Amino acid sequence: MLNSDVKLIDNVISKSYADAIEDDIMQSKFPFYYINDVTNANYGDNSGWTHLPFNLGTDPTPWFAFMKPLALIIADAIELPISQLLRIRIGLLTPGNTNDFNTPHIDFATPHHTVCYYVNDSDGDTVVFDQTMHGEPTDQFTEKAIFEHVTKTNFTIAARATPKKGSICSFDGMRFHASSNPKISKRRVVITINYVP
Repeated sequence: MLNSDVKLIDNVISKSYADAIEDDIMQSKFPFYYINDVTNANYGDNSGWTHLPFNLGTDPTPWFAFMKPLALIIADAIELPISQLLRIRIGLLTPGNTNDFNTPHIDFATPHHTVCYYVNDSDGDTVVFDQTMHGEPTDQFTEKAIFEHVTKTNFTIAARATPKKGSICSFDGMRFHASSNPKISKRRVVITINYVP
């Protein structure tokens, strides 16, 4: 049984829009940028590729116009309207890390909602944990404090979502979660949407 804030929904958008997203992102000229660690630059060396169509406080990329409707459609589907969009991040992982999952983390240290939209069929689950940062003093939400919290926490799994094109995994953004590298598929592409409801 899933926790009340964790939702897994298949076919959240039309097949034609899902195909267009996959085709556009998988093209050879799509502007992906290398990052040292897919979770956090200071967490390790599990490298990957990313593109930020929208990141609050910076200019959006030309791809934001194509991705914004996705965020709005998903917010309608989960019945949690967007008050403030924080980020839309496209992440590409390839085989490499053989751990069951990458470093547990939260994307932002303030209350928000997180949605993972799966661009392609792949292995490499999103793992959502029982543990959250709710109840922790907000003045201690530094990157270092969260990392120390992660290293001493025995995480238990609340839910797993296997990437399926056109599906989402949605949950309270203060809930720890982690990506997983694919071990069979050549690539795992996920669009992560963070927003304040």
